[in-house]
Amino acid sequence: YYHCLLQDQNNQEQENFTINMTCQFCWQLPMTDYVCANSTSCMTVSCPRQRYNATCTVRDHVHCLGNRVFPKMLYCNWTGGYKWSTALALSITLGGFGADRFYLGQWREGLGKLFSFGGLGIWTLIDVLLIGVGYVGPADGSLYI
Repeated sequence: YYHCLLQDQNNQEQENFTINMTCQFCWQLPMTDYVCANSTSCMTVSCPRQRYNATCTVRDHVHCLGNRVFPKMLYCNWTGGYKWSTALALSITLGGFGADRFYLGQWREGLGKLFSFGGLGIWTLIDVLLIGVGYVGPADGSLYI
């Protein structure tokens, strides 16, 4: 329940006002409407991606039903130390030898590229594109730095 005193154009206090809101529970809101505490229990490397219990609080300007502080299971966002720029540079320069795939921890694909000379160049060109747009990432499931 909110109690607000609003003033109209003539500086007269107005007791009735309308708030337009989507009728949904606070835990159903999009992630942009609340803030969650970061985890300190996430492992450095975990495959599949680990989840943690976070306490989330709805932003002040957002109206919703139910508790404004609620628990939510979120994915751990961790990095294994791999840089996107390094992976892309290796893909462009030494991609024909599989250096990009070896760097990302994908040793089977690295061996395939090494012994096929980057799929005679075709696999190398495709990998430059896939790494460039971020589709191919580290084998351990971590995020780029």
